Amino acid sequence: MLAAVAVFAACNRSTEPVRVLRVWHFWSEPAQQREFRKLLDQFERTHPGIRIETTPLQWSDGKAKLQIAFSSGTPPDVVHLGAEWITEFMPVLRQLDSTLVQTLRPEIVQFGRIGGTYYAVPWTVNARVLVVHRALGVNSNTTWNAFVAAVQRFHSPPQRYGIGLCISDPHNVLKRNLPLMWATGSHVFRTLPLSTTIDTMFLAACAELEKLVPFAAIEQSRQLDERLRRGQIGAVLTGTWMLADAAVRATYDVLSVIPHRGTSDGASILSGDCYAIARSTAHPGDAEQLLSFLSTWERAAQFCREVPDAGFPAQRVPSQQVLDTLLMRSSQWRNAYEQTFRSCVLPPLPYFLDAERDAEEVIAALLYGKLNPHTAHIELTQRINRLEQTWRSQSD
Repeated sequence: MLAAVAVFAACNRSTEPVRVLRVWHFWSEPAQQREFRKLLDQFERTHPGIRIETTPLQWSDGKAKLQIAFSSGTPPDVVHLGAEWITEFMPVLRQLDSTLVQTLRPEIVQFGRIGGTYYAVPWTVNARVLVVHRALGVNSNTTWNAFVAAVQRFHSPPQRYGIGLCISDPHNVLKRNLPLMWATGSHVFRTLPLSTTIDTMFLAACAELEKLVPFAAIEQSRQLDERLRRGQIGAVLTGTWMLADAAVRATYDVLSVIPHRGTSDGASILSGDCYAIARSTAHPGDAEQLLSFLSTWERAAQFCREVPDAGFPAQRVPSQQVLDTLLMRSSQWRNAYEQTFRSCVLPPLPYFLDAERDAEEVIAALLYGKLNPHTAHIELTQRINRLEQTWRSQSD
């Protein structure tokens, strides 16, 4: 009888309908997709009534595809978003139970939160860290002026360039240049309203950035990273993915803080990858189970260990021993970890991506010599003022 009951129960389970969760994500590189799929397979094994279908997106056009999907009423159930995008997508996202974020590090509790409500669960965090050639002779205690002097001494084109400055890559121009401007004392884009941060200190920061241009390779991110692999660049802000390269580790150090002037804190921009649930999902309970499954230190660390460009887990560290296990890959990882969590979060805004585009276009024009510091100051002031006025009028 017991055997018959077991067979009957198994047959009933096999006829239960399988619910499909559609997940759109930006882990589009082969290694990223493979490791993310491993985690999803683990989830499916412990949740046999749920099957997950994934769609990889590219950072270059993924935001536009998401906007089209939400506006047409065909969004995914679960969506991977950059931390800076949450405010803009908030109207189409489901409010989340606060228990999903109880394990977050205190430095990033604001990620995914608008007011007192969470709309996304932070999973990993990252920053563009400053990587320096050992021949520069600089360390985490080096001042801004001494750092600039070392960059100038290292510069000997076409074999070596003092510093790498990024242009024309959406989302990267800001992340790879703004920390250098902050290092000189500017607080541009660090507080609200943004227009008040485009002040005389921003003008001075533009002048400092302009001084670096004669000693710089001014290129896209991938080109700068390739120079880094060949040891042809003195210093550059780049992602932690470069620490997976043995040639980079053999030649370069990571500083725990960006060289800066006394009025600055040497911070980079703290960013992160979050998961959110579409408000229109037909399977909110299943989606929350997936977010709960992913948002643990163990699973985030498993992904970060295999995918260096993911950065570091957003969750609190269970123990120093566990953290040591994650950072033991090379000595540079410890400073990268420290610099990441010394970084600061940009203010959440529904129009952040528009402001980011304006700032990136102005910075690129400055680096190309199309604008000087004075005209760059005027241009960004006008753009951000116009943007803020537009949003104020819409909210009124």
